[in-house]
Amino acid sequence: MKPNFSIERTLALKEFRWGRDYKNLKDIIPPRSVIRLIKREFDWDTDLQVGDTFRIGYYSRQDGPNCVWLVDSAGKYSQTWDQTSLLDNFEVVERSDETDIFGHTRPQIEAIA
Repeated sequence: MKPNFSIERTLALKEFRWGRDYKNLKDIIPPRSVIRLIKREFDWDTDLQVGDTFRIGYYSRQDGPNCVWLVDSAGKYSQTWDQTSLLDNFEVVERSDETDIFGHTRPQIEAIA
């Protein structure tokens, strides 16, 4: 007997694991996009400063698209954010047209020039 791997079941599992339905890729900021910090909360325990820029890293299948990795100016994955607070504190400077959110067959994310 063949296992049941229907699209509906797969999407339902993703929604369960990721905590939100991301069937529409327009809901997430694509990897390789450039973002800039526009607002800093007073209670952050970090050295981020308003104006700092990052690239959005590739998403992890394990964490899902709500765990956003920021790639610093040296090209290193440095911090994580969630989609909602990311949009509250950063502006998208350049939106990437990347369609592979997991980046399995893509080159490593480059540093911002």
